[in-house]
Formats: sequence, structure tokens, C-alpha cells
Amino acid sequence: MSGTNVQFLPFYDRFRSGESLGYPAKIGISTGAGLFYLLVQYLTLADKYAIVSQRCWILAVIISAALLALYIATDIFRRNLVLVEKLQGRQPISDEVINNWLTDRGYLICGFAFSMTTALVSYFLGVPEIFRQNLLSLFTIYGGYALAGFTSGMGVYGIVGIIVLFLKLSPCLHHSLDPMAADGAGGIKRLGDSLWFFAMLTGAIGLLASMYMFGISWTNMGESWARILFLIWLAFPYLVAISIVLIPGLAIRRNVQEFKQHKERELRQEHARVYTSLKNVVAENDSDIVARNRELTARLNKIQKQMAKLRAMRESHIDPKD
Repeated sequence: MSGTNVQFLPFYDRFRSGESLGYPAKIGISTGAGLFYLLVQYLTLADKYAIVSQRCWILAVIISAALLALYIATDIFRRNLVLVEKLQGRQPISDEVINNWLTDRGYLICGFAFSMTTALVSYFLGVPEIFRQNLLSLFTIYGGYALAGFTSGMGVYGIVGIIVLFLKLSPCLHHSLDPMAADGAGGIKRLGDSLWFFAMLTGAIGLLASMYMFGISWTNMGESWARILFLIWLAFPYLVAISIVLIPGLAIRRNVQEFKQHKERELRQEHARVYTSLKNVVAENDSDIVARNRELTARLNKIQKQMAKLRAMRESHIDPKD
């Protein structure tokens, strides 16, 4: 990856022979993982119609979609690192996050943790009796939960790393924001748009998970504790989606507000100095006075435009455009 000091190359999307996997290959891998689970589940079921009635096909879609979303989010994050390095100045923020947070070990630990958690949640909610008719069928459905949890868990870990990156980056914005940037956000609009996109990906996976959880016949839903567990697990992906937008947004807003206040004070002071110079006409010939006044007036107009741009600049991606 050109333009960055540290390459972000997690084990699931590492460059081979100097090149990343293309999207046809990534789509093939993602689709293949879901289809493999679905095929094995179909072969082990005594009642094949359970593939439809118990929403096994949705679980397969979740497995594929979560893996593909991870590929897409990784690619976008990798491209955004170029902008992050420009904004961070001399602070090795991106290097620190990649080396200390977004590590292969961290991805694997979080993936396995979510894998086990998802299987345990399904156990406590009560896997439908139709999967208990033979050991292979039961093992396969738990394997599907574990696989969905593993891919989703790696995605959650990536989101945690992105949030940490933004929390560390936001104090550096005082030195790198550009009020005159065409995006109306000081030059960081692309990063904010990426956070919204990550949230949409997470929400889409959450929607698929909701469809599955409401469509399957959990056997323990008569218990109050199971209903509470159901609601907690149902809400989890949406809370993650909100967090990746809201937490960085609040941190960025606070620092951008401080930047705007400081910059406006500087512009006001400069405006006062130029205005005073314009009023204090010294004894010169007429041509010199006209040229001097024209230059000072142009400087005043420039300062006023800068102040207007500064005031109109969005303070974060969670603020309205107007």
C-alpha cells in the first residue's frame, strides 16, 4: 500500500505475491463459506424442509455477508490510512493502532471468543428439536453459529480498532484541519463517510441476524431469562453500529469546536489589525494610498471569507450538513 508507513495486512486479506485478492476471489470465498455450511446442514438433516422453516439459509447468508463485509471494510480502512497519516502529522498514531490493536492475534482471539459466545447463546436459547434428531445435524448447526460468530467477531474487533484510531487522531486535528477545504468539513469528510458506511454494513448484518432470530423456533423462549438474553443478543449489532458513528463523532466534534474557537479568535485579531491599518492613513502620495488601501481591503475580504467558511464548517460527521 503506497503512501503509508505501515501496511495493514490482516491474515484474512494479506497480499499474495505483492497483490491483494481481487473482489471476484473475495466474493467467491465469502459465498463458498456460506454455501458449504448450508450444504453440510442439508445433508445432515432428517427433515430437509428445516433448511427453509428454521431459516438455515439466512444463517448461511449471515456467514457469507459478514465475511464479505469484513473484506470491504478492510479495503476502505486501508485506503483511508493515507489520509489519516496526513492528518496525524508526526504522531505515529496509525502505526501504533495497527501494531498494537489490529493484530492477527487480536482478530483471532476476538473471533474465537465471539464464536464460542454465539454458540453458547444459541444453546441457552434452545436449539430447535429438529436439529437434535442426530448428532451430525446438531454439530453442524452449532458449527454454523460458531462460523457466523467468528466472522462477525473479527468485524467487531476491527470496529474497536477504528474507534481507538479516531480517539487518538481527534486531538491532532487542531494542526491539520483546513477550514477552506471543499468538503465543508475541514478535509475529513471522507473519514466520516467511511464511519457511516461501516455502521451501515454492521446494521445490515444485524438485520439479517434479527430475521434469523425471529424466524427460528427457540425452545427456551418461555423462560423470562431467555427472552432477556434474546433481546440483548438482538440489540448487540445495532449498538455496535451506533458506537462506530457516535463515539468518534463526539470526540471529533469536541476537538473541532476547540479548533474553530481558536481559529476564529486568530482571524478576529488579524481582522482588527488590518482594519486599524486601513483607517490609519499615513502621509503618502495618492497612488501609494490607493494601492495600500486596495491591498488592505483585499486582505479584509479574504479574512471575512475565511471566517464565513470556518463558521459553516461541519464539526463532525454526526452533525447536519446545514
